[in-house]
Amino acid sequence: MASPLTPHIKGDILVVDDMADNLRLLSTMLTEQGYKVRKVIQGKLVFGVVEVNPPDLILLDIVMPKMNGFEVCQQLKSDPRTREIPIIFLSASDETLDKVRAFSMGGEDYITKPFEILEVVARIENQLRLVRLQQQLVTQNYQLQQEVQERQRAETSLQEINHTLEERVSQRTQELTEANQQLQELGEQLKASLNQERELGNLKSRIITTISHEYRTPLGIISSSTGLIEHYHAKLTEKMRNKHLGRIQDAVQHMTRLIEDSLFLDTTAFETRVHGAGLVDLEEVIGRVLEELVLTDANVDRLKITWESPPTPQYLDESLIHKILFNLLSNALKFSPASETVDCNLSLTREILSCTVIDRGIGIPIAEQAQVFDPFYRATNVDNTPGAGVGLAVVQRCLDRLSGSVSLVSQEDQGTSVTVQIPCPDRATPHIP
Repeated sequence: MASPLTPHIKGDILVVDDMADNLRLLSTMLTEQGYKVRKVIQGKLVFGVVEVNPPDLILLDIVMPKMNGFEVCQQLKSDPRTREIPIIFLSASDETLDKVRAFSMGGEDYITKPFEILEVVARIENQLRLVRLQQQLVTQNYQLQQEVQERQRAETSLQEINHTLEERVSQRTQELTEANQQLQELGEQLKASLNQERELGNLKSRIITTISHEYRTPLGIISSSTGLIEHYHAKLTEKMRNKHLGRIQDAVQHMTRLIEDSLFLDTTAFETRVHGAGLVDLEEVIGRVLEELVLTDANVDRLKITWESPPTPQYLDESLIHKILFNLLSNALKFSPASETVDCNLSLTREILSCTVIDRGIGIPIAEQAQVFDPFYRATNVDNTPGAGVGLAVVQRCLDRLSGSVSLVSQEDQGTSVTVQIPCPDRATPHIP
């Protein structure tokens, strides 16, 4: 497009007409009106002139040999470099169809010959005024964009400063809190210096009260059993000693399982694991799950496991399948009455392993059902039932790794049904993060 209009001339006009008399007439009249005028006598010569120095406006005759005005206009409007130059058609024809075609080609105006110079000037000035307004709009838009970018940069800088200040405040607050805690602990230690056993007991109590509720119970079991063995070892029968050792082992296994599940849910650690599919006997996996549930004191006798048809070995990730089944069955047993049966219905096709676990327990409030797959989330109606809220989160993470899906139907005080569907690959393909 032409360069912005300057106050030295009213406009740079290119006149295209194969009639020399018309060119001279228009050139003389427009020059007298303060315009710079360039003349072209053939339509095909327009493109070279426009490419070198685009005008502000083109007066274009329609009827010309070799290339008429319509063809010239069409080619100019199809070129991104020249499409914005306004074109006013000149024609001796006053036919409506010619005018319609002129505007459909992209022409901005249409003047019928013979023309009056005042009319021509008025129409030219109207188009140049539109050009000026458009140029002003482009300039204003550019300035506005620059202002917006400046504001965005300022906001970003302010956010960075605020973030830095928040980090410093948080760090200083943490340091003061830790210093205060150390002072409190030192004071408590000094007050209890005459009774070392009491001081050690207070310290253990403070440590225990800072860890999660789920850890408190197994640690209490371990502490109780080891105390009895230590102080009454000679009085305990071998059966009693083995009973307490078994309680310790069960507590350690419980804590180990919780630690493993917590680490399993950790995103960074999870992404570094490589699980691989292998040929898996699903009935053997379920058997091992039941053995592990027995170790947690779960009453597996009320589990009813049903296969729609005898399962065949499949290429699956055994460790992930084990975690899914264990957590689904453990949850169902934990949150349902000891007198109620828990159903586990399984089906297997060539493409999908499906498992539905149905309990008749406390159910999940409708408003919380979307959250039970979040790590460490426990529904508000679980009361004192032990648990850390990781079971369904582990199931969801395993299914993510296996490209599987899970759905849940539950009603409070009526029970819960959880269905998982797992694709079965047709060969041993490793699941690589």
